[in-house]
This record gives sequence, structure tokens and C-alpha cells, in this order.
Amino acid sequence: MLKIITDILVIGAGGAGLRAAIEVKQQGCDVILLGKEVLGCAHTGMAMGGMNCALVAPATPQFHAQITMEGGYFINNAKIVKAFTEEMPARIHDLEYYGVMFDRTESGEFYVWAGPKQKYPLNVCVGDYTGREMMQGLVDQARKLIVKYCDEFFISKLLTKSRIIVGAYGINLKTGEHVIFQSKAVILATGGAGRMYAVTTNAASNTGDGYALGLDVGTELIDMEMVQFHPTGMAFPPSSRGVLVTEKVRAHGGILRNKKGERFMNKYYPKEMELAKRDEVSRSIYQEVAQGLGTDNQAVYLHVDHLEKEKILEMFPDVYGLYKNVGVDISKKPMEIYPSMHHMMGGIRINEWGGTNIAGLFAAGEVAGGVHGANRLGGNSIAEGQVFGRRSAISAVKYCAKVGHLEPVKSQSNQERERIDAYVNEKSDTPPHEIESKLKHIMWEKVGIFRNAVGLRRAQSDVAVLIKEANHMRARVSDQPRNRDLQDCLEVWNMLKTAQTVIKAAILRKESRGAHSRTDYPKELKNWQKNIVVAEINGRLNTKIVDPNS
Repeated sequence: MLKIITDILVIGAGGAGLRAAIEVKQQGCDVILLGKEVLGCAHTGMAMGGMNCALVAPATPQFHAQITMEGGYFINNAKIVKAFTEEMPARIHDLEYYGVMFDRTESGEFYVWAGPKQKYPLNVCVGDYTGREMMQGLVDQARKLIVKYCDEFFISKLLTKSRIIVGAYGINLKTGEHVIFQSKAVILATGGAGRMYAVTTNAASNTGDGYALGLDVGTELIDMEMVQFHPTGMAFPPSSRGVLVTEKVRAHGGILRNKKGERFMNKYYPKEMELAKRDEVSRSIYQEVAQGLGTDNQAVYLHVDHLEKEKILEMFPDVYGLYKNVGVDISKKPMEIYPSMHHMMGGIRINEWGGTNIAGLFAAGEVAGGVHGANRLGGNSIAEGQVFGRRSAISAVKYCAKVGHLEPVKSQSNQERERIDAYVNEKSDTPPHEIESKLKHIMWEKVGIFRNAVGLRRAQSDVAVLIKEANHMRARVSDQPRNRDLQDCLEVWNMLKTAQTVIKAAILRKESRGAHSRTDYPKELKNWQKNIVVAEINGRLNTKIVDPNS
């Protein structure tokens, strides 16, 4: 097996991972950036509406922090939120330096718009394709700095010695070669786990890899029950189901109506209407369809056909193009939309500098928890990845200055090689896609927008059965170096591990708060203004309840 040595290994090449690698390189440390995708093609590029930042008066970082805490139902970590909101303006200026051309007004000020809960506009954008433009700027900067990058690489295990990170084990997906990385520190920036749901806005690469890697080495996960469903995903045709329709549409005059033409949000949130919080709008749409007021495609209508076409093309050209490609001119006809799994608010428990409870392990972006609490405000995701990508890099560099390289334990690498080879050598005929399909159905039906004890317990037992089946997944042997079936086996295992933590925490939280809505415990309870922490100890998931700022 090939062994590669570096100071810091960054796993995940989206917005947070790229920003981390850039900072490490600028700080003078040796770094390797790994991504499952071709450079620049990570899920971050699919972000549409923009990123929150207090750049234009009267908005301030204090106001940004206040609405982030309110939006998260006060189980966010206040120290982390403070660091995020205070540093975000500087990160916008970094991105401009990297070449990102944010929208500006005729007077030269940043163009900002107000999303839900934003009394003052905070959202900085590039049309409705902000993520794509941000990724281009980050990639360009990484190339200028000659950051070493390995694309199409799958990390399957973190290597430790006495609970200290010493590297990682992975597979070059293009060649099939197994590789050991020896490093002083690892920064996880692997994104979320949306692919474990039947309907999602997420890219195919979001398979919970970072959560599973962290659990395996004893990392604590926090708020895993808090899964965000974006209220407006495409509902038709089936091939486009779940594709994101940015919140910017509703923030710029979009109107939701049921099949009768009724503007139904006034029944649920008459003050906020379409600009209620994401969890609130998602539940409202769900209830309309459940009451038989949905379209033939089990959806509701989102109208912008009352706006001038020029405004539609200026404000959300990508959304216009998405529907035009399926035969709908949204300047003349309404869109059909339905909630889609969108974001994991929970994740690896970090401090305000991206540190974890494992020496040498840092995390940033969607894989990390603590910023969003029970509900993420639109515009806070790709933003916080920039702040904590940089912060985790600074922490990792400081850590590396104090430690030397430790040789990975051979037995760990050998065991991981045996685990991976077992999928290829398996004699049964259990294809990974069958287990993945079952998992998606379980999570969508029983661990979705509304939950209850009966459904959650069934989900828990169903996933336990799938884990037993997954031990006998078979990766078909290919005459090509790349074995897609083998990658599927590894990803399905990670999704199953992640799903277990979501269900475990959801069963424990006996209240409704933010994205976690229990029909059997419909009230938000003061004594549950707490976080649930999940960790794997001796092969079993353990939970504890902690104060948000502990």
C-alpha cells in the first residue's frame, strides 16, 4: 500500500474544505486536500440564494447572531454563533479577493436581501447561483497557492494511536489503489448526509461519511435529530423531484397557493406568510397536501407569474432555467413544489475554533454541529463554512507546531483493507443499491417532517435489520480500475451509521422544536432547551443531554 506523508489532511473539497486548505497553505504548513469529486464539483456549488453577512447598515453582527439564535430555537452554541457572525464580513472580502463578483447596487454597495426572520437584509449573493461562483473563486485561489489536491478519493477510516489522529486510510477511486495518509492532523469537511432520504436537494456525494468516520474514532455528534427540510424543492417531473428552488424566490415576492388557488400560509403563519421559518413553511405545505389540497403531483404551487419577466430573469435565472428545461415557463405558469431534505443542522461537536474531543481532529462546514441549533436560517450554511474552514485550519496549524508525526498502527490499516476486500469477496448477492433504497424509504416515511414514537421505533428496528444485511453487501468485480459498487457499499454503510444517530436522538427528544416535530409531543418545552450528544462506545451508541454552551 502506498503511504503519503503530510502535515494536515483536509477531507472534503467543498466550500469549507477549500477554505481550510487555503488557510493552511497560507500559514506555511504542508497540506493535502482530498475530494470524492473532481475539483470544483462539490455540493457547495449547488447553493443558490446567497450567504448571510452583516455588511450593510443597519444590519450588525449582533443582529445576525440574535436571529441565528432565535432561528435555532436557542440550542445553538452562543460562542460559535458569535465567532461566526463577527468574522463573516472579513470572509466576504476574502472571497472578493479570490475573484467572486457579488451583486452590487448602482451606488456600489453590496446588494443584500432579507430572508425569513431578517428584519434587516443580510443575504449577499451572486444571482441565484452563489455557491457555483464561490466555488470558482475558492478553486482559483487554491490553484494559485498550488494546494496539493487528490480528486475522486474516498477516505474510509481515520487512523489513531491512543485516541490521537495519526492519519487516514482511503482508496483512489480512479485506480483502485489503497493508500495510507500519515498526518499530524485531519480537518473533516465532508458535508452532510442527504442521500439517506428519498427526496433531497443534496448531491450524490452527501452520504454521511464524516459522521461515520468521527463515530468510529470516538468523536461526539450533537443535534443529529435536527434534519432540515427545505420547503421548496421541485415536485415534478419525477426525475427532478427534490431539486432546490431557492428561498430567494419567496423573499422576492413568490406566493404559495394550494390547488384551490388559496394563499394558504395565512392559515398557519398569517404574520410571516411565505417568509416564515423553513421548518414552519415545510410543515404548512405538508399539511395542505395531507388534507387533500395538493396538486395531482402531491405538491403545492409557487407563483412568480405575477412578476415581470425581466425581474424573474434578473433575480433567479437558474430557477427559471430549471423549470424551462422541463417545459414550464415560470413567468406564465406556477411552479409545483414540495419539501425536500436539505441540511443536517447537527454534526461533529466542535468548539469555536473547530476543535473536537479527539486530539488532532478538526471539523468545519455541514459535517460540524453547533451553529444552527434546531433550525438553520437560509444563507447561514455556505457562510459558516468559510468562517470555520479558516478557523479549523488555524487551530490545526497551531496543533501541528506542537506535535510530531506518529507512525500509523499497521493492524488498523490491515483490518480496514480486510473490511473493504470483504465486499468484493462476499459470496451472497446483496447489492448495495437495494439496501440504500430501503433506507431512503425508512428515513423519508418515519424520520421526516413529522415524527412519532411508533414510527421512530420502527425505523430503529428496520435500520438495525439493514445493518445486518449490509454486512453481506457484495461489490461486483469490475474489469475496470474503478469499482462503483465498492464505493456504494462504503457509502451505504456510512449512511446507515448516520441514520442510527438521527433516530436515536429523535427518540430521546420528547418535544417539538424547530425541525424536530413530534406529533405525540407537539409542544416546545423549556426544559428541553438542551443538546443531545451521541457517541459510539464499545460498539454501542450512547447519548447524553448537555446545556447548549457547555
